[in-house]
Amino acid sequence: MVDNKNFNEKQLKDKIKSYNRQRIGIAIPIVIITAILLLFPSLGNEALPTRFAVLCSALLILSSLLFVLPGRNAVLLFFMATAIVTVQFVYKQIHPQSFIILILINTCVLGVSRKISHNFIQAAINEIETLSHLEIEATTDNLTQLLNRNGLEQALPTAWAFCKRKKKNVGFLLIDIDYFKSYNDTLGHLKGDDILKQIAHSMKICFKRETDIIGRIGGDEFLIFLQDIDNDHIVEMAQNLLSSLSSFKVKACPGSYKCLSVSIGIETGIPQTGDSLKEFYNRADMALYHAKKSGRNCISYDNVIIKNPNERVWQNESSALKNLVAECARK
Repeated sequence: MVDNKNFNEKQLKDKIKSYNRQRIGIAIPIVIITAILLLFPSLGNEALPTRFAVLCSALLILSSLLFVLPGRNAVLLFFMATAIVTVQFVYKQIHPQSFIILILINTCVLGVSRKISHNFIQAAINEIETLSHLEIEATTDNLTQLLNRNGLEQALPTAWAFCKRKKKNVGFLLIDIDYFKSYNDTLGHLKGDDILKQIAHSMKICFKRETDIIGRIGGDEFLIFLQDIDNDHIVEMAQNLLSSLSSFKVKACPGSYKCLSVSIGIETGIPQTGDSLKEFYNRADMALYHAKKSGRNCISYDNVIIKNPNERVWQNESSALKNLVAECARK
């Protein structure tokens, strides 16, 4: 949120600078012509201070009309123009009537300048926010609020290039919800959408570093890209995700485990010169297929299947219950 705010502020400053630069070419000849008209007409030398004071106010008016002046700059120009007029009045170089008129003009110009700047800045902010909102919509999955495929295609190459350049270890996690079609068919699509949102929330909790990239590829499949993290920690975080899903009160579907579960395929390594993003993705996809083929509700990493820690608890509870029933039957 803070980064987005800073980015919007930078865009606003750049827009103001660009607007002002475009008008410099117009301002320079106008200032020169105005100075010539006010300072070099065939009037008596005694009127020169008055003409110079008028020139200062004229330059203030031109600056206010041609440029967008943030509050501090507008006030600074106002005080400069007013100070020159005031000094000339103190030394009796201009008449009191001229002094009052110029002060009133400068004050009115300051008000107009601030109004113009406020309207321009507000319009620019609205435009930036609209474009930002459209960009977020284009890169964010509406249901889960994770990155969508388009967002991933924008974020991953940059992160991948950084890790390759800095020799950082990366982790690809491909995640697929077990028997999701059965949940949709049994519980309905609204409940299926709720499951997707719950799993997305769990991912955000388990993978909450600013550099973690989480996205929904489509349907019930997700991708997580981790950078600058050791392999053991990657596997541990994946296990935490598996364990966290056991807290969901979702009715088990035929063929599924006691609670909602996912299968995870992991590929890790330090990207080398010849490595590509697609190759790592494909290896993670193969690992995911291995996990699903090996019974689901597990992690496949480096051709090794890592079971859900909670599954062993359920199996022990089930075995204990069966032993208890058998013992009671014997009695």
